[in-house]
Amino acid sequence: MNLDDARSQQKQLATAFHMLAALVLCALTILVLNLASARAREQDETLQWQRLAGTYLARGDVDTDWQAPRTLRIASILLESDSEAGAILRARSLDDLQTFDSSHFSTAANLTSEVDCLSRAIYYEARSESFVGQLAVAQVIMNRVRHPAYPSTICGVVFEGAERMTGCQFTFTCDGSMIREPRGRSWRRSQLVAQHAFMGFGRDVTRRATHYHTVAVDPYWNDNLVRTRRIGTHIFYRFPTRRERDAGILRERDA
Repeated sequence: MNLDDARSQQKQLATAFHMLAALVLCALTILVLNLASARAREQDETLQWQRLAGTYLARGDVDTDWQAPRTLRIASILLESDSEAGAILRARSLDDLQTFDSSHFSTAANLTSEVDCLSRAIYYEARSESFVGQLAVAQVIMNRVRHPAYPSTICGVVFEGAERMTGCQFTFTCDGSMIREPRGRSWRRSQLVAQHAFMGFGRDVTRRATHYHTVAVDPYWNDNLVRTRRIGTHIFYRFPTRRERDAGILRERDA
């Protein structure tokens, strides 16, 4: 190989290296721009929602062209418009708007079957209850999902034991109630409450309860639990702490 050939080969290698470096730099630039754009969109959505919430809290209405994700609008704004629920619902929904953060966007994407199970539980177990009473039933289910003694999904919690004639955790799953499909205003309202609870807005009105029963019965299992409060026709209970078990404290004062 003569000197000219060697120089030509070096130039070709240098050109190829520069082209490869340019391609890598271009790809990295596109990646960084995409990440920055996604982050900017997320921040913009969060700021837009915060401004919307501020407007809603201050004025009681919404005057903006920006549309929140459908799930969030259902969970907080449509619930607030339910005139039957009155001042308690209105205050709760408005307060809950202040708890919004960007993580709720990803939470909203996980609806469908989980919220359908939660909606059915509310409908069959508490459709005649007030908003707070319905929310309490939903929160018991959500508390069980977070507890290691129960399944880690809403549907798993709701339908635990449903395959047995006795031993189902929620009566409607094994007593034939589901033969009648949910319908009407009660079903729509149950869906709204379920979405609201699923999104995690607001405080736990049950005080960490994992059990409840109606005032018409006095089941044997409540002797080993701490009574937290009564809401409507339901009495709520939670597991005792070790200290409470040792001290024999199994009842708390109702609100």
